Amino acid sequence: MRRTMALMVVGGLAVLAACAKQEQAAPPPPAPGTPEWKIQNALSAAPEAVTLGAMVMDWPASDTAQPPMLREGTNGWTCVPDDPNTPGNDPGCADEEMSRYWDAWMQRTPPRLGGMAVGYALQGMQVASLTDPFKTAPDSGQTWLEVPPSVMIVMPNPRAYGVLPTAPMAAGPWVLWARTPFAAIVVPVARQTQPQRADSSR
Repeated sequence: MRRTMALMVVGGLAVLAACAKQEQAAPPPPAPGTPEWKIQNALSAAPEAVTLGAMVMDWPASDTAQPPMLREGTNGWTCVPDDPNTPGNDPGCADEEMSRYWDAWMQRTPPRLGGMAVGYALQGMQVASLTDPFKTAPDSGQTWLEVPPSVMIVMPNPRAYGVLPTAPMAAGPWVLWARTPFAAIVVPVARQTQPQRADSSR
């Protein structure tokens, strides 16, 4: 009996030692702000089926600079990490049509879409205005507007939005930046687990 108990104790200690060794061998998470961290953060914006082959682009250093590529892609999707110009964590992923929409928004030119555009913002995002897509900060005394974790849909013909509401709704779709060339349908979804943004004090 004593021998059996001793063997059980030794076996238990061996298992604990193996688990501890595995924990010690686990690589540390990437440091905030590094390219590795930005890639991980960007990929948290969409489901794995999208992000496995998605290209990852960083935000450009200026309005005229080209966005740096952080990772090549194979499936036509593009993801970007947290926007440094907003106060919260808001990475995003876009299909090819939504990427055209993003490019038009950055250049402030009307988007020319060949079909429905789809994007993911599963960590949510912040906007300075529900009506002005180019507003870069809220008016004095106002706060950033929280858009919940969402799937974003843009249609080539704005009439497709029908009578959808233009005020945020947690339980159903609504239209952001309605009656502008950048109107987009926001479809709320559940939030995913994600790495925090690099600057948690913002």
